[in-house]
Amino acid sequence: DTYDQVYGQFRFNAGKSDFNVGMHSFSDDKLIVFNRNSIHIVVGSGSIANAAVQLLTDEVGLLARKSVIQVGNQVLFLSDNGVYGMNFIDLYNLRGNDVPLSESINKTIADIDKDNAVNAVATYFDNKYYIALPTKTFADGSPNTEGINNVLLIYNFLNKNWESIDNVNNVDVSGNTIGRFSFNNLLVAGKGSKRGVYVTNKEGGVHKLEEFDDGIDRVITEIGGSLKSTTVQGSATTRMFTLGSIDRKKFNNF
Repeated sequence: DTYDQVYGQFRFNAGKSDFNVGMHSFSDDKLIVFNRNSIHIVVGSGSIANAAVQLLTDEVGLLARKSVIQVGNQVLFLSDNGVYGMNFIDLYNLRGNDVPLSESINKTIADIDKDNAVNAVATYFDNKYYIALPTKTFADGSPNTEGINNVLLIYNFLNKNWESIDNVNNVDVSGNTIGRFSFNNLLVAGKGSKRGVYVTNKEGGVHKLEEFDDGIDRVITEIGGSLKSTTVQGSATTRMFTLGSIDRKKFNNF
């Protein structure tokens, strides 16, 4: 019932229907504060009595705390609009992007289960942004009633585009149905050749991503159960037109 008027002055969007979801610190003694419907920055925290709060935007907010990742001069996170990014323009001044980074995969983003999206997790490794999130339906069309993180999206910073939309098949190589695989957490760990992105699921299994190139996932989907092998279900979509040649096409107008 008491407070210090100097050290208790940090209020973010007071009077608004808003609340804090997560925070991220970066260089030059600044702190990004992600609210559900807005983003703020605290500057001058070297002397808390003189620290100030600035509103960056009230048009977008953070949906999942563990989705915030800083990559170079960008901060990526999951918002209502999909995966969104902010850039350091000059000397750590932040500016939001005009469109979401995930605009090109908006069909998948539209299928996100908003009620369980708070559990989405992300990490960065080998020039790639990995984010696991729940969608309303599985790849076979059945509903995701448990709200588990069933899809892994990978953005490649070298190609400047989304590399793949991954999920684990729930039918093993023998045709038997196995439990649904969940991406509960993403961790960068290991030394030498063992270093990579590891996934933990709700059964307590630990799995390394991109370990094999034979098109077979090896997963644990039961507590105390044995390893299950399931075939990767891959697909590719062409441009759907040739116009008499297989060269890359460029339209001037239509």
